[in-house]
Amino acid sequence: MTGPGPVPGRLRVAIVAANTFEHESRLLKTASTLADDGHAVTVVAFAGPGLPAAAALGDRVELHRVTLDRRIGSGLEPLPSGLRSAILRATGLAPDAEALPAGRARGADRLRAPLRRGLEIVATVRRGREWSAAVAAAAPDAQVVHAKALIALPVARDAVRRTAGRDGRFVYDVADLHTESARLAKLPRVFRALIRRRERRLVRQAAGVLAATPSMAREIARRFGVPEPVVLLNCPPAWHPETPGPVSSDRLRLAVESVLGPAGSTRPLVLYQGAFRVDQGIEELVAALDDPALIETGAVGVFLGFGHLESWLVGEAAGRRDRMVVLPAVREPELLEWTAGADVSFVGAPPRTLNQRLTLPNKLFQSLMAGVPIVVGEGTEHCRLTRAEGVGRCCDVDSPHAIALAVNELLTLPAAERDALRLRCRTVALERYSWETAREGLLALYRRLSTDGTGTVG
Repeated sequence: MTGPGPVPGRLRVAIVAANTFEHESRLLKTASTLADDGHAVTVVAFAGPGLPAAAALGDRVELHRVTLDRRIGSGLEPLPSGLRSAILRATGLAPDAEALPAGRARGADRLRAPLRRGLEIVATVRRGREWSAAVAAAAPDAQVVHAKALIALPVARDAVRRTAGRDGRFVYDVADLHTESARLAKLPRVFRALIRRRERRLVRQAAGVLAATPSMAREIARRFGVPEPVVLLNCPPAWHPETPGPVSSDRLRLAVESVLGPAGSTRPLVLYQGAFRVDQGIEELVAALDDPALIETGAVGVFLGFGHLESWLVGEAAGRRDRMVVLPAVREPELLEWTAGADVSFVGAPPRTLNQRLTLPNKLFQSLMAGVPIVVGEGTEHCRLTRAEGVGRCCDVDSPHAIALAVNELLTLPAAERDALRLRCRTVALERYSWETAREGLLALYRRLSTDGTGTVG
């Protein structure tokens, strides 16, 4: 590490990001919190087009982006190039593909989808040595390496062996149960079992484990036979705490008005913000916009973000010119100001996987901090919190009609009840769901690692 060192009694920490760190709020908050507590932090992320190779993110926080061969086809080396190309074509991948195709596999392509995912896993595993070496080169004095994604977990372990030998330690932040989420959940059981076995071995070697929710912490303890991890809710920092009531903002409404004209300035706004990907309820929300229960409210569906479904959303919006708007992602520091302009925030996330049932996404807490009531999926940790705190509605997110009814119910509340609900959301967020409250377990873990020499890498 080349930047300012830690204060006496604190650590040199490397954080491995399995992305370009453009929209990585959880790890950014983690890095800033550790730096504020005196640790020196180097974040190591992937290089990306137009992104700086290095940047200072604050006192004692540096960002380094490293260039790796992230092509899925790299996992087929050293096979001859012709054979590699033939295999990739047979599985529906371009020779230079770095990500799997967007959207759900349909028809005969469903047979090829597990093969593509398998190739991606092989490429990720084989990339591990190069990746860990790059982390160690960017943070050569790291005493602790911190990883969030499952694919970065072995990289963290191997990198800290390079930088600190057997005295090095690594921390695993379980924001998602990856073998129970997204495409990994659709892999054959035998492959998932192998991945879980490797994860179990690494979790038991970790010097510290964090979990995104209390229910996820209990599942990790049960699944891997370890003490319950420290819970680190993915909450935003307290936003305008000097204004305990709802904060007025017209950023979102002005953006909608720029697309729809003056008619968009007074209509209710139903916001989805975040990653545009499958299994979030996005497709169902779009269908709900055509339901009479939602049409009668005059609501506009606003999609603010980025991701694989963006082009599909743009196409859908073209057919609903007065009822749907797609906006580009905004910078993290500005996001709450945009969110505050919505009337309802659609968090969605149907309970299709164990991970979706146990997790609590950033957008839920952001919506509450912005004072916006939420609609979430039944049978999830989202729904348990929503009902316990009285901050929105639960519904069957697989049913567009159920979504429309839930949103309608919130939009048609009497004005006094709507105002009281927005105040409730803000109050709950400031009192219980801010980063200032959530981070205490993270601080305690790293303070223990600063003084406790146990927990070496096996």
